[in-house]
Amino acid sequence: MGACSMIRVLALAAFVSLLLTGCGGETTPRTGPVRRDPNHLVVYCSCALLPLVEAARDEFLSENPTKSLAVDSDEPSALKQRVHDGEVPDILVCLGETEIGDLERQGHLDRGSRRSVGMFVPVIVVPQGNPAEVGSLDDLLLDRVKSIAVAAPGMTSMGTDAKHELERAGLWSELQDRLSVKETSLGVLRAVSAGEADAGILYDPCPRLSVGEDIPLESVSPVTPLAAAAERSARIYAEVHKRSPNALLAQRFLRILLEQNTGVLAGEPPESEPTDEVEEF
Repeated sequence: MGACSMIRVLALAAFVSLLLTGCGGETTPRTGPVRRDPNHLVVYCSCALLPLVEAARDEFLSENPTKSLAVDSDEPSALKQRVHDGEVPDILVCLGETEIGDLERQGHLDRGSRRSVGMFVPVIVVPQGNPAEVGSLDDLLLDRVKSIAVAAPGMTSMGTDAKHELERAGLWSELQDRLSVKETSLGVLRAVSAGEADAGILYDPCPRLSVGEDIPLESVSPVTPLAAAAERSARIYAEVHKRSPNALLAQRFLRILLEQNTGVLAGEPPESEPTDEVEEF
């Protein structure tokens, strides 16, 4: 085969690959109807938000006794990947901008349906007994603090927010050799709980909501908010999937989410209308 022919073959293969995968290696969002019982809603939520969503579910079913609702909770990054791969929840409830913003830009979620339903605060957490005696942001610079667990910036909302707060405090560069980057916030929680890290950065009250049988409640404690946490709390967003077969029913559930007061959220009252004031990281 001549050089020109080989070039044409390679170019065609590249073009076909691009059609199959989409620009930047992302799959093109699927189109077409999703077949599902018109009386059944499917809600995906971050694992730490399960109490919030379950409380809204109970109220929804009380108001709509002929309907049913399934809640599927997982790590935010796992939920993002599942939706990216083609799963279609009616609603996604997620903490922070990174995951839900990525799905919007990929064309999976209806940006106009986005609602802010609460806020969490970024905090420093420590293992039981606080062996390194971390009590403030500046304490992270002390020699006795050898390892600080953070979620992956750019891949997770928690990691992105942690990086930004440490940068604002002028500590990101100084702490580089102590940072232990985990794929997920749950990885941070496990590392701190096991004493593998002297401190970690998570959203509060995530440590109290995400603990399970393998992570005792008393094994992780929040000690102090990050520098500007009061002003930069992370919003909890709820958004309808563009291909939801039950979008009108989903809007009923969103209304209840907005009205629910579960006692586990921090920050301002939730918004009732979508906002364009979303920070892009």
